[in-house]
Amino acid sequence: MTGATYVAPQADRRRAISHQLRVLRVIASVEFKLKYADSAMGYVWSILKPLSYFGVLWIVFGRVFKFGVGIDRFPLYLITGIVLYTFFVDSTGLTFPSLVKGSTILRKIAFPPLVIPLSATLTACMTFCINLLAVLVFIVGSELLPTVEWLAIVPLLLELIAFCLGLGLILATLYVRFRDIAQIWELGTQLLIFASPIMYPITILPSWAQKAAYMNPLVQVMQDIRAVMLGTRQANETAASALAGYGGRAIPIGIALATLLVGLLLFRRESPRFAERV
Repeated sequence: MTGATYVAPQADRRRAISHQLRVLRVIASVEFKLKYADSAMGYVWSILKPLSYFGVLWIVFGRVFKFGVGIDRFPLYLITGIVLYTFFVDSTGLTFPSLVKGSTILRKIAFPPLVIPLSATLTACMTFCINLLAVLVFIVGSELLPTVEWLAIVPLLLELIAFCLGLGLILATLYVRFRDIAQIWELGTQLLIFASPIMYPITILPSWAQKAAYMNPLVQVMQDIRAVMLGTRQANETAASALAGYGGRAIPIGIALATLLVGLLLFRRESPRFAERV
């Protein structure tokens, strides 16, 4: 009897988690398909967009302003920054309005509200996986051979996803009450592309500005991934070297994890009132 009373709740919990994961997968898949449903070229746009950005930035900053001088394999350096920045913008941009856009589902179907922003982040991850094909093209063109060190890219990407999700949850919670968040965040992401070393080497910045930039987990992940693929040359300086050793890397990683924790706690506190506010 004791065993039965113990197993049943565990089984119910597993079924509930399994159901929520199915809902998450279905919503994310539907959103991803709808994103390109009315487009003649469909998923091809997921590759063409970063390549289009690359073409413009390469001509302007690589050829005209000569920012690529001194950076080994500048095209790969540039496309890596573009794809990572695009994921950051897509992820947060899809996540923060997700509760308002999914208000009908939120009111009519009983499931944890967290599933909605999670599905938005998962949709961005799907697009990101396709975008990585553009990076792969440049890796092949650069005649680079992956090494064991490239496995470090996986935890770096997980760090970026955690940061994007946490930031998205914070923005989603605020957006339910303050719709000006949309305009503020749009302006912020437009400024971020110039404040991040996407198309220029971070070493052109003053030392204090480099350290400030590395506090941003996006910049830290971007530079560390470049260092893994291209080597730790001056233009690909890592967060560890800029922030005084490997202990310095703990600062942006800590910021990423703290952002996720704050996002989850804030979302959990406000979630009981989401249905009536959206």
